[in-house]
Amino acid sequence: MKHTISTLTALLLCSSSFAADWDGLPVPADAGSGNTWQLQSNVSDDFNYSAPANGKSAAFYDRWSEGFINAWQGPGLTDYHNPNSRVENGELVIQATRKPGTNQVYTGAVHTNDSIQYPVYIETSSKIMDQVLANAVWMLSSDSTEEIDIVEAYGSSRPDQTWFAERMHLAHHVFIRDPFQDYQPKDAGAWYADGRLWRDQYSRVGVYWRDPWHLEYYIDGQLVRTVSGVDMIDPYGYTNGNGLSKPMQIIVDAEDQDWRSDNGIIATDADLADSSKNQFYVDWIRVYKPVPDANGGGDNGGDNGGDNGGDNGGDNDITSSVDFDSFFATGKDGSAVAGDSVNGFNPSGNGNINYNTVGDWAEYSINLPEAGEYRLELDTASTVSTGLGADISIDDVFVGTVAISQTGGWESYQTFSLANTINIGAGTHTLRVQSAGSSPWQWNGNAIRMVKVGEGSSNNQTTTPTPSEMISLEAESFNSTGGPYDGFQTYTQSGITATNYNQRGDYAEYTLSVPTAGNYNVSAIVATPESGAAMTLTLNGNALVSLDVPSTGGWNTFTEVNASGAVALPAGTHTLRVTSSGNTANTWEWNADRFIFTPQ
Repeated sequence: MKHTISTLTALLLCSSSFAADWDGLPVPADAGSGNTWQLQSNVSDDFNYSAPANGKSAAFYDRWSEGFINAWQGPGLTDYHNPNSRVENGELVIQATRKPGTNQVYTGAVHTNDSIQYPVYIETSSKIMDQVLANAVWMLSSDSTEEIDIVEAYGSSRPDQTWFAERMHLAHHVFIRDPFQDYQPKDAGAWYADGRLWRDQYSRVGVYWRDPWHLEYYIDGQLVRTVSGVDMIDPYGYTNGNGLSKPMQIIVDAEDQDWRSDNGIIATDADLADSSKNQFYVDWIRVYKPVPDANGGGDNGGDNGGDNGGDNGGDNDITSSVDFDSFFATGKDGSAVAGDSVNGFNPSGNGNINYNTVGDWAEYSINLPEAGEYRLELDTASTVSTGLGADISIDDVFVGTVAISQTGGWESYQTFSLANTINIGAGTHTLRVQSAGSSPWQWNGNAIRMVKVGEGSSNNQTTTPTPSEMISLEAESFNSTGGPYDGFQTYTQSGITATNYNQRGDYAEYTLSVPTAGNYNVSAIVATPESGAAMTLTLNGNALVSLDVPSTGGWNTFTEVNASGAVALPAGTHTLRVTSSGNTANTWEWNADRFIFTPQ
């Protein structure tokens, strides 16, 4: 069934010789420069055929087999039962029923005949059942040592299960089977929530398994989570340094999981007998691999507009670039604009951002291999005729405004440059781009570039100073941590190291060096999907200031929050304690990247 395509689109597709349910839905992940996405038809299925519970059809067996990938019958009280899976009305249906005469649960399970391996994008459209059971679309290696979960969700409407019903578990596992060891990331970001109840609608969930050390998770076409690097993929070396590297088969099933049933969270006879509650619907599964584009390369975040400014006297061939959607923090300064429901920049696929209104900003890490004179370029697109611009700051220092003009379309990208070049040192820098101008709606962004044009001899350049008064304190640089939940932990994602596992009452202590006494504004770069989070700062044991931390939409969606007033800081070296002090519903508070003290 075509739950994700409009009626008009569906009618148009009927005129072609073949139309899949996902036609018209672009792959949201970036295939890479010069690549395009190629459908893997042997493991993709829109289930537009029939396969009864008993005696499936040839169309089904062409891609799928019943049961698990081996003789295992499932976790906990699960008993995989072939008649509990079927294909009807354009959907794969996984049903859960009571195994007669027992406390076990019959559930369906199917798996692909073929395996897939990175780089690969896997996405499904599905609607979970109203049960305490897990609904799952996942991948597993043949030796059961590497696992990537695409959908893992628990949809029960029981009042005590609301927290789970609001979340999608986005995780992976690496195992040692003998003696048994299991690692999965347990940061709070693994439990994604955006306000929906997952049982109430069909949702698109996808994973880009880019390489053994990098996973990207997408919900309804939007990037919501990135897990990257050894510390997040396999910190204990269970894969012997290989990461998630083995071919895997796709599995669709429902499960009673013992970590739930052992704690009394058990499916009832009434729930299992209710056909409105006991069926997991999978509308489609699609799989793509990035392949070289025979036509010379796809969109994929190119510059779409040329150099637009010459080489300014240098032929250095050094360009550092980042996609606009690869920010590590985003937010908004000023009032919201009518019609803009996104706080900050919104990733829209292929490296782009949209929903950018005046005051929206994002911060990026950009690495310059050599010191020298650089030209900053932005690839942007807009239908707005006047009042467009972008304020640029590097390492918390404002360096100028890029004048941006109308391009004729929201996807018609052109390159605009900062008027002055920038004299800057080698290394990794924090680049902040903030929309500026008189127009409420601003521009879409595609790419940011720093192009080396000289060795620093230009007379028309801005030298990036090192601020002597602004104090930036990395959240992970604490001297000690503690609290009722054992304090903060640290993690690294997309090149950004931050603190996590922070629950109410947890704290960390830092050394704060203040070069000059005075009044300072206090802010923090933080992320949380929770409502009601907050932090309290003390200096040398004395109350300093409190900051409310509103929901940013995700554990890795960092934004800047500000204290309501300035604080007086004496010069010298001090002990700063930061304590989580909110009233969230489940005690989880916030992740933090850094704390900033800016002199008035």
